[in-house]
Amino acid sequence: MTLCRDSINWAIEFISDHSDGDLFPKIVEIDAIKDKSEEFVRAVENKDLGMFTPMPCRRFIVPKDEISYRQATQLHPQDSLLLSAIVHQFGQGIEDRRASPDKIFSYRFSPTAEDGLYSNKNAWNDFWTKANLLSRSAKVVLYLDIADFYNQIYHHTVENQLIESGLPNQAIKWIISLLESTTAGVSRGVPIGPHPIHLIAEATLVPVDNSLEASGFEFIRYADDIIVFCDSIKDAKTTLATVASVLDRQQRLMLQRHKTKIIEPTEFRALCREMIEDRPIDREEARLLGIIKKYSGGNPYQGISYNAMSKTDWAQFSEKIVGKIIQDYLSEGDVDYIRLRWFYRRLAQVGHPGAIDISLQQLDSLGPCLATICFYLASIQNIEPAQWRDIGTQLLELLEADEVKHNEFFRLSILSLFSRNQYINHFSKLAKIFNVSDSFARREIMLSAYQNSAVDWLREHKESFSNMDPWQKMAFIYCTSAFPKDEKKFFINRYAYQGPFETVLAKWAKVL
Repeated sequence: MTLCRDSINWAIEFISDHSDGDLFPKIVEIDAIKDKSEEFVRAVENKDLGMFTPMPCRRFIVPKDEISYRQATQLHPQDSLLLSAIVHQFGQGIEDRRASPDKIFSYRFSPTAEDGLYSNKNAWNDFWTKANLLSRSAKVVLYLDIADFYNQIYHHTVENQLIESGLPNQAIKWIISLLESTTAGVSRGVPIGPHPIHLIAEATLVPVDNSLEASGFEFIRYADDIIVFCDSIKDAKTTLATVASVLDRQQRLMLQRHKTKIIEPTEFRALCREMIEDRPIDREEARLLGIIKKYSGGNPYQGISYNAMSKTDWAQFSEKIVGKIIQDYLSEGDVDYIRLRWFYRRLAQVGHPGAIDISLQQLDSLGPCLATICFYLASIQNIEPAQWRDIGTQLLELLEADEVKHNEFFRLSILSLFSRNQYINHFSKLAKIFNVSDSFARREIMLSAYQNSAVDWLREHKESFSNMDPWQKMAFIYCTSAFPKDEKKFFINRYAYQGPFETVLAKWAKVL
């Protein structure tokens, strides 16, 4: 079994355009690989996957809301590319075994360069719309949630389901070795974050879906949320016991106690309306979302150029209007951070600066949205360089805040902005904290040096290259592209590189 050229190229294009997941800043070195895509393809196609030992990943504690967190993983970009190519090439075998899309809504495999691996960007809304409809003919609704699903998936279950789905043995072995590398050898848990992992997780639930269907239940599912429509409270309780037994016997999975509920249909329909993402908090948000939809065609990935919008529409995203919308969300007793993150994603499509001030001023309340806020800040267009420097000053102040000092993910998100925008600058201040920073922060500071043409500062770190971790090495190789031609050629030729990603990145840097 080998990876085909089309799947490798697809993986490069998609990760370059849309990143490797929704939680972390884009890995800038991917663009270098895209520039040298033919060399990377030649290094990977027709090769035994066993040659490509999984590389070190990065793991961070990421806030879900004000009091709960999850552990998220960013794969090394070489592994992201290989896993994306494998799933692109063989994912249809998994999809063919899954229950009907009008029953199982999450992560339906249908890869395109524009949308990624999964077809329906409105699947979450469709799930709750269908739930609302089915509840009208039910006497009682049983709402179930699998506890800590991704972290409880057994690797043996993954292996069995990938075999059943027809994936080649070599691909399965590589995927299992990748999973083990992210769990320190523990045979349970799949990483939260990478796009392709969703389909692998869905594969493990195929037997559960089949068992529930064989039992005659009327149910729908989105990832770890299962909704069953019942004829009575007694029926719901019996169904609950059966579902719990199926999960335990199939995979030793458990239901989350506080999210498992037996709900009267009228109350459930109110819940359905709350769960749908596109539910603006007021008329102003509804109007802004309508403008975004007009220019993006409803595509959540589509960025909208300032020049493509009318001046009238652009003016609607004023600081006053956007600030009020965000403040209204924060003023709710139980802040809906899921919906607020979704709103920031829509703002990022436009890149209007209207949300800058409130986002930076209210960060103590917006912590669970920080990664999305940074994504939004990186998208901003049509402001003067001097304003970017002011933003940089505020970001430096945020690095000193207690909640940022004690959270690596927050610091990564903030520092990534300095490494992606030359106008934010302030590199001299970042250089002063380099030696006392964590390895992930050092990586971002190196990339910031590259953005700000601090070539002489970078040169001072050449002697430390051998002692850098793989993520820092990637960044430094990328940065050496700014060195004079003979200097970078001599430096790059001194070292051997691990894997096709590093090798191709070094070739790109040497000839740029």
